Amino acid sequence: MSKKLVTAAMVTVTALVATACGGGGSDASESGKVTVALPFASCLSWYPLYVAKDKGYFDDEGIDATFEATDGSGGAVQATLSGKADLALAAPNAYLSATGTGADLEAYYGFYQASTFSLVTPSDSGINDLSDLEGSTIGISTPGGGDVIYMEWLMAQAGLHKDEDFSELAVGDGSSAATALSKGSVDAYSASFFDEEVIKAGGIDLTVLHGEDEPQVVDNFLVATQEWTSANSDTVDGLGRAIARGTAWGLDNPDGVIDLCGTYAPEETEDPDFAKVVYDRVSDLLTLPASANGQYGAIDLDTFGTVAGQLADLGLVDSADGAADVNNDHVEAWNSDPAS
Repeated sequence: MSKKLVTAAMVTVTALVATACGGGGSDASESGKVTVALPFASCLSWYPLYVAKDKGYFDDEGIDATFEATDGSGGAVQATLSGKADLALAAPNAYLSATGTGADLEAYYGFYQASTFSLVTPSDSGINDLSDLEGSTIGISTPGGGDVIYMEWLMAQAGLHKDEDFSELAVGDGSSAATALSKGSVDAYSASFFDEEVIKAGGIDLTVLHGEDEPQVVDNFLVATQEWTSANSDTVDGLGRAIARGTAWGLDNPDGVIDLCGTYAPEETEDPDFAKVVYDRVSDLLTLPASANGQYGAIDLDTFGTVAGQLADLGLVDSADGAADVNNDHVEAWNSDPAS
């Protein structure tokens, strides 16, 4: 699926799902309407939401859910702060950046259970571990993105730091990144899971570089203001329960997810083989780690707090203070019978 098709898919999903949301940030109990801001428009990437909508799981909870695509996780968080959305599905760095500057937010419901980014190098590059990247040039999409934060954090775990031990070069994403790798303009690339698959589809075999004892930490969760969450506790219960059901159904029904997304975003499934690749990568991110004890939405708070502190120490986020307001308060409700 080309970049052009992805862009078209974004337009399609936004038109079909994020319609006439009106004022976000209100008391959802009054109308049942809940607006969730997404970092970007995609059915396959966020398929538990679309399954929950399509299968009536939100309806079972009395929730009229709509989804608004924004410009990245930072844009999604800003939508909650401005009242354009009730919640954001956002990356931790965007949440920590906002709370570090005083935003009154909290986070819950771990959506992706592992990083959506990886540091990759061509398999024939001779680079086998992070230490081999000393003195190298690492490709990034654009400065300041989540891929950059992930890569700089990962490299720091190996004792390597930007400018001192390696340089960065913005090369774009997808096919542009593939060109940079094939020409040797960069030695490695910090890739989203989607970009990784685009590069591999272009014929470049990749090796994923991992840190020693690299922790598995939540990479997208629900973010809302503390005021909204306090006023809408039952809605938080129902929303998470519906997403959990959508996740479980989606993991068990790959063909059903692809068919469903063919309705919401036909361009995303135009190439069925690539759509299945994307589905598989998303499903891997959604699969619960042992630390979740089989509970959808559960976040390993100790690991998150540790990584948040490391990001702050490296100056990649303003502060780790927001980690104190990441919680598992609603996990039991999310994993209960919807009739209870």
